[in-house]
Parts: sequence; C-alpha cells; structure tokens
Amino acid sequence: MTNLLQTLFLLGSLGIAASLTCLAPAPVRAEQSSPVKLWDGFKSPTGIAVGADGMVYVSNWSGDTVERITPDGGRSVFAAIPSPAGLAIGADGSVYISSYSGDYIERVAPDGTRTRVAKDLATPAGIALSRDGRLLVANRSSGEILSIDAVGGDRRVVARSLSLPVGVVEMADGSLVATQYGGRLTRVLPDGKTQELGESFDRPGVGIVADGPDAVLAIDNGAGVVRRVSFGGLSRVVVNGLDGSAVALGRMANGDLLVGTWGVGAVYRATP
Repeated sequence: MTNLLQTLFLLGSLGIAASLTCLAPAPVRAEQSSPVKLWDGFKSPTGIAVGADGMVYVSNWSGDTVERITPDGGRSVFAAIPSPAGLAIGADGSVYISSYSGDYIERVAPDGTRTRVAKDLATPAGIALSRDGRLLVANRSSGEILSIDAVGGDRRVVARSLSLPVGVVEMADGSLVATQYGGRLTRVLPDGKTQELGESFDRPGVGIVADGPDAVLAIDNGAGVVRRVSFGGLSRVVVNGLDGSAVALGRMANGDLLVGTWGVGAVYRATP
C-alpha cells in the first residue's frame, strides 16, 4: 500500500505538507539524533503543527482527518476533511488546513467555527503563516507559492517556476524557502532572486521549519532523514534511523522535532 501511495505522489495524485509559523525558534544543534516513537496508528501523516498550548495536530492524508493530541497524550479527531495536507496555527489559535484533493484551505476557529478561506487552488500542499499573518501556500500543481489574505481573500504569486512545491517557510529576513518533490530546495529572496540549497538532498519532502535566521530543517524524503541546511551551503543530517518514509516535520516549544513517517504511520520525537 505504501509503494502505491508513493507512486501516486510521483504522478501528481497526492500532496504532502507540514509547516509552522514563519518566526524562527532558537537553532537546533546540527548533530544526529536518535528518534523515539511517540505515537502510531496514523494514516499517511503528512502535516504536523504544534500550538502555543502544547496541542499537537497531525493530518492523516489517506484517512481524511486531522487528529489532535493533548500534552498528556490524549488523541481525538479534530476535523474531517478530504486529503488534509498542510497545517498552520494562527496567533489566535485558529488551525488552518489545506485540502489537497478539494483545492481549498479551511480555518477552524478556537470555538469550532469552520470557514473556507481560500478555494480554486491547484493541489495545495504545505502551508505556513507569514510575519504579517498571510497564508503561504505551496500550490503543488501550478509550481507556485501563493500569499493569501485569509480574511479578505486577496492572493498573489510570490514564487514561480518551482518543481512540485510541497512545503514552505518564511525566514526572519522575509525570504521564503520551498521544498520541492521535483528535487529542489529553493530560497526566494524578497527581491525575487533565488538560491538553490538542495544539492545534498535525494528528494526534499514536505516538512520544513526555520532554524535560526539563516538555516532550515527539512525532510529529505528520498533518504528518510532530516537535514539542516544553512544559507552558507552547509548541509548535514540531524535525524536518522526512522522507520518508514519521512514526510511531516514539526517543532515543539523546547526545540524538539516531531517527524511523521508513512508506511508505519508513526510520529517520532528527536532531541538534537
């Protein structure tokens, strides 16, 4: 079953993503960490987001649900949505979910109210929130990163000509870094210039988070590891030894990483 899903992904029938907010937490030391399995039983965990209250959200791409996990380990279905991929959490606690197969993004407010804030997208995968509160969307099929006003609906293209973008994060300097299943990890500067950072990757995956002002932590789906890549070109593995195919990446308040893997349907914790 896992091989079939991976094949569908390569053919463009699947999207995967995960993201947190653009603000970068303290850097993680770039040393390999042995992961510990926290939870299993997921169905293609694709996106991971962690709230300020410690709640962990995981999107089940092939299960059509988003699960919520409390700090004490309690699990429940948070939302049902077709092919949920990317997750992001707003300053007010609202959870944003991209529906890859539905081509829309939905907001679930703290009181449970659900609002469709963007539609007519092109297989939206990873999402994040920019410093000014706009949604950043890896619009996989169009090869673009979109910036969308979740209130007014205004949208604009902020990056083009990407190779199947599946994840995005905004850095402190306003640049964007996009993971692409076509084999690239690209930094897009505010002036439109680009910097390619993915030379060391077999195939960048969905998960990506900032690690200080000048580096990112990103899934290498092809190698099944997490890499730290600096804008100076240094790349090294920081998480190895995962079972299954690494897809999703999130970060806890203390800097620990959460990695979701397909095949075994698990979420691991790694402490660099």
